[in-house]
Amino acid sequence: MLRLLVVFGLFSVLQCDLFSALCKLQDLLREEEKLQLSLNRYISSIQESGQDVPPEILRFSESLKIKRKTIKDGYRYIEHPINDFHLLYRFVVEWQSVFDNIWCKDCEDTEAAKDFNFTVQLVSKRLGLWPSTYDLDGASSALLRLWKVYKLDLNKFINGIVQTYTADQPMSDDEVLTVAKFADSVKDDYSEMRWLEALYKRLQTRDGFSYNQTTVIRVARSLAASFYKLGFPKKGILILEPFHSLDNRGINRDVAFYLSSANSNENETIPEPTPKDAMYEALCREEQKSLQELAKLRCFLRETVIPYYKAKEEVVNYEPRIAIFHDVISPTSIEHLKSVASKGFTRSTVFLENTGPDGHVTYGKLDNVRVSQTSWLGTDDYPELSRLENRIKLTTGLSAEYKSVRSHSEKFQVLNYGVGGMYTVHYDYTGYMLGIPSNPLDSDDIRTSGERMATWMFYLNDVKAGGATVFPEVKTRIPVAKGGAAFWYNVRPSGATDPRTLHGGCPVLVGSKWVSNKWIREEGQMDRRLCGLTEDAVENFPKI
Repeated sequence: MLRLLVVFGLFSVLQCDLFSALCKLQDLLREEEKLQLSLNRYISSIQESGQDVPPEILRFSESLKIKRKTIKDGYRYIEHPINDFHLLYRFVVEWQSVFDNIWCKDCEDTEAAKDFNFTVQLVSKRLGLWPSTYDLDGASSALLRLWKVYKLDLNKFINGIVQTYTADQPMSDDEVLTVAKFADSVKDDYSEMRWLEALYKRLQTRDGFSYNQTTVIRVARSLAASFYKLGFPKKGILILEPFHSLDNRGINRDVAFYLSSANSNENETIPEPTPKDAMYEALCREEQKSLQELAKLRCFLRETVIPYYKAKEEVVNYEPRIAIFHDVISPTSIEHLKSVASKGFTRSTVFLENTGPDGHVTYGKLDNVRVSQTSWLGTDDYPELSRLENRIKLTTGLSAEYKSVRSHSEKFQVLNYGVGGMYTVHYDYTGYMLGIPSNPLDSDDIRTSGERMATWMFYLNDVKAGGATVFPEVKTRIPVAKGGAAFWYNVRPSGATDPRTLHGGCPVLVGSKWVSNKWIREEGQMDRRLCGLTEDAVENFPKI
């Protein structure tokens, strides 16, 4: 029984983060196949011995066969957010139920159970960590985010339809309820109501629908409660009205409670909450510049420090200058970055600096504004990356050389965005001064390198839907273009930080997103970028 106890300890203690990177979900999907084969062996062994297999296990096994039979391309499967939710839900809820049935307190310690347990341990070792409710909450949050930002038709969304992409299976009733429950836990009452409403409508369209069904009653009571929380008790009463003939004590008690709170002044419609970052979300959906503004933008061949090489520059905004350079990284370099980065991924965090009332400065990290996995790669460990630094220098004229002390740039930051992966609006500049020690959490290589003068961001793949980089202050969006790189200055020629560079990464709707950032510091740029003579001086870019 020792090995069984080890597995239980693994599930209950360790917490992981799989939802924030699709490359990890792909590993999860692959390992599930091994679990399925082992479960089939367990069922066959128990049946051959003349014992009964718990019906819950048999139902799950048959359901899993159907679900996995439709998976023809694992990578394509995990590109759809609903499929990702299916996968995480199976591991966190359904597989856990199987384990509970096989390794219950009074269950016999059979050879079949030991064999299955051995496979589970091997799978958990290969994965590193086992999916937990933290992952399921993260996936629930991602689905809510995608629905809100892209204004998806919720009735289609819960049935697995996202634009022209369809999931292998629609969301089950329990999966929709899981998302609604998460919305309730984070006090998002409007979202909870809308998801319950969509589920209730779907239940009503099914063959054999009856108000006496347990699931129907459960959803209706939850929906009525959500209406009450939003201040619309009369709507809750209307939802429960068809159940009056059932003489259900719980429903009758709910109706009496809502009647005591109802009033004649209740509005007919429930207003949708105003988004926190309306322009950010609008840009994620579509271009916000006028046709006249777009007509002024240009693509041209920009001169570089080598006379015979010209860079393909597409200007997406003039002031401040924001551009995308096309064909600046080869497929070979892209695959190398992705391969090396995948070995060292950790959850992306954002550094925070806060000054209290007493003037004391504290530092910390935050991860709920950035859903992705990060790996840092430097030329000290990977000298071959110096070619990419030289390409940046060639194109921009700035030094992107990484050094162990007083570095001209930070290491390459490679990111993979997972289910609904995004980065809310933020500034890249830090406020640090050249030569003065900065954030104590910074490493020695950049501690005195000054401000993040410019941002260079390689796009390492194409994204099927979503994932654009947007600048709300100047109504600018950069769609993902594999092999290209976005570039902009975070500070003005005068040295002042430029708040117009506020930007964010839009949620990935369908597909996966890989990018690599290179932040160029003030150190080493003194003779490479001319200072402005006035506070409002602008960059002297080539004329178009």
